[in-house]
Amino acid sequence: MPYTKKHYFIIINYNSGDYIIDCIDSIMQSQNIRPYIIVVDNASRDNSLESCKLQFPNLTYIYNSHNIGFAAGANIGARLALEKGASTVTFCNPDAVLEKTCANLLISTITSRNIDILSPVIYKENTDDIWFSGGHISFSKMKTTHTNPLPTTDLITDIDYITGCVMTVSADVFNKIGLFDENFFLYYEDADFSLRAKKANLKLGVLPQAHAYHTEISEQNKDQKTYFLVLSGLIFFNKHTSGFKKLWFKVHTTLRKIKNYFDCKKNKPLAHSVRKAYQDYASKK
Repeated sequence: MPYTKKHYFIIINYNSGDYIIDCIDSIMQSQNIRPYIIVVDNASRDNSLESCKLQFPNLTYIYNSHNIGFAAGANIGARLALEKGASTVTFCNPDAVLEKTCANLLISTITSRNIDILSPVIYKENTDDIWFSGGHISFSKMKTTHTNPLPTTDLITDIDYITGCVMTVSADVFNKIGLFDENFFLYYEDADFSLRAKKANLKLGVLPQAHAYHTEISEQNKDQKTYFLVLSGLIFFNKHTSGFKKLWFKVHTTLRKIKNYFDCKKNKPLAHSVRKAYQDYASKK
């Protein structure tokens, strides 16, 4: 692939430990492309940023004074990449690792197949278990889920959304639909971005030939993960429902709150994180 076009990779770092080193190293080893890497640090308190700067001093670093969340951090990186003439922007979680051919396959496919937003098949850390090969949005259950069957085609397009874990976006997409919605602090910003793209008749895809691996360090703090999944899910489905779907959203949310009330009474795991998400959502409306 000729190096006349600029392909940017944006990593949002927040206390990622040594995982981000492996992530950056995998991008740097990508075949047939020259990656431009921007690390946006959300005021990490561990030594991950210092380790990055020591090992990769020539990258572009952006420092935020506090944790502004994934969407806002990603937007800061994307704006800079676009200002510098990026042809594509790939968002990459710091706990993700790309195979050497992954980035080149994603970028060349976007160009050759006229795909606007593309993801590799993402496997669970160093295994053959698929973590993501497509995303489904259920308005009846008011939730999003990863689909993870073995791919049977050379390009998967029957999907509702692309995960932000590894997401390659053509620069033109931002001109058409804008950046991530910063009302999402963590989670669902990728589903929102994808759904807005689909409503603008843009094409989403998952490329089975391209592979990445995800450690999912968010599992280390399940209370925080649950809180933001619930809060962001409420924001997402309130934003994207209308008419009968809006009525069902309100009924479904009420039923879930009733269930959560009894879960808290029984002191079930994560129930209090769920309750706090409902309370904070109500205060934001």
